[in-house]
Amino acid sequence: MRELNGGVFGAKQISRRKAVPVIYVRGSHYEVGYDVGRSMGSLIQDLLSKFDVLKDLEKEYKTEAGQKAYDKTLANMKKRFPYYLKEMQGVADGASVPFYQLFLLQMDDIMGNINDNHVPRNDTGGCSSIAINNHVHTILGHTEDAFADTLNHFYIMSAHIIPTPEDREHGATEERFASLCYAGHLPGYTMGYNENGLVFSINTLSPLNLKPGKTPRTFITRKLLSAQNYNEAEKIILDEGLGIGNGFSVNMIWSDNWGRRQLFNVEVSPNLTADRSTVTVQKYDKDPLVHCNIYQHTNVTEVTGMIVDSSKARLKAIHAHPPPKNRRDIASIISDTTGEEYPVFSQEENAVIKTIAAGIFDLDKRTWSIYIEKPESSEPITVLPIRFSILENII
Repeated sequence: MRELNGGVFGAKQISRRKAVPVIYVRGSHYEVGYDVGRSMGSLIQDLLSKFDVLKDLEKEYKTEAGQKAYDKTLANMKKRFPYYLKEMQGVADGASVPFYQLFLLQMDDIMGNINDNHVPRNDTGGCSSIAINNHVHTILGHTEDAFADTLNHFYIMSAHIIPTPEDREHGATEERFASLCYAGHLPGYTMGYNENGLVFSINTLSPLNLKPGKTPRTFITRKLLSAQNYNEAEKIILDEGLGIGNGFSVNMIWSDNWGRRQLFNVEVSPNLTADRSTVTVQKYDKDPLVHCNIYQHTNVTEVTGMIVDSSKARLKAIHAHPPPKNRRDIASIISDTTGEEYPVFSQEENAVIKTIAAGIFDLDKRTWSIYIEKPESSEPITVLPIRFSILENII
């Protein structure tokens, strides 16, 4: 290993980079996936090679119960979302990585706890979302928190999906969206928008009882990118006939043809008695929306451990601020580092969960500002336009 300008050239660990790759793609599901894999292949390969979470998933995959859960889930996704599997295959082919590894990442805790699903789990998480929709401003702020390995391993995908005739026969529709993506993961399970009027952020939730073989949350949030309105989004989340296998929360701002905006939080969990998701909805007309990685309006048994403890600590820190009224207030709140063990913006070098990026969606300006460092005291690394193509001729 040789020295270069006082540093170590070829060192495995790199500091927080002030960079976010953005890729613009158009084509069929497979074509778009292939171009993402080809363009972001080094990031994808690097993450897969060192991601401890994947190594744990592969251990479970090699067990009898793990193989059974994998096969059943894959078979159900082939029936429900074959076009998203083509998208994943495109990524795998473009990046020259195994498809099964990408699919394991989508299964996540469904696979990770397959052999001890009914004992308390020490899940981790750290995303925080704050939004306002008042008579002056409509703003959504979000910290994207993930395992430390994912730092510097993400990109923005701006896509125009044009389904093949075969994919249309299976339910695929034309899609225009932009989403932050962890390297090699499906778009949708972070933050972004679609051009039908949706702006969103996601919070991971951890119900105790999971349903192997059912729909992984990342497939549902991927499908949300195609939603044309709130009612369609709710139908996608309900996933009638199968239902979600794990849990998440989505914070949604919907704009319509008349310029009206509606703010919702939707919590989703497995339905243990029916083949559909359990869905609870909270609409916010005046009060700010605040959400972390804990169920706040759903009666469900959750895991114990870090994800719940962290959420409670972050909620306490957030509510210690005055209710946000504008963008500056939201930037300040999502930059909060007062929590010694569980800060809202996690940047400590030895933290298990780190804030890899933060986003502020300003619906008044139609911009999405992405930050690598605390929004309160730094410039955005990029500011992307929010394009609502279906509304442009009316609003």
